[in-house]
Amino acid sequence: MDKRYKPMTAIEQMKKRQEVLEMINHNPDWPFYKVARYIRTELHLTLNEMAKITKIAPQTLQKMEQPDSNPTLESMMKLLNTFGLKIMIQSK
Repeated sequence: MDKRYKPMTAIEQMKKRQEVLEMINHNPDWPFYKVARYIRTELHLTLNEMAKITKIAPQTLQKMEQPDSNPTLESMMKLLNTFGLKIMIQSK
């Protein structure tokens, strides 16, 4: 947990995760980098904590959060699957 924030109880953490997932589901047009950053910042996770959870190197996560990033499909799926999300392709 990012030290700048007061630690959340288990119930608060669960509610926060549900809120984060709902927000992402309500915004399917968000680019991947925005989703990656939103998950980490809203859950108050450091890059190292997110790396432990997702099994993705902190440097890779940091790059994924940049607008000009070009992550591999495998990395994107690893991050999303950890939080119960899937990649969806839709036509406009």
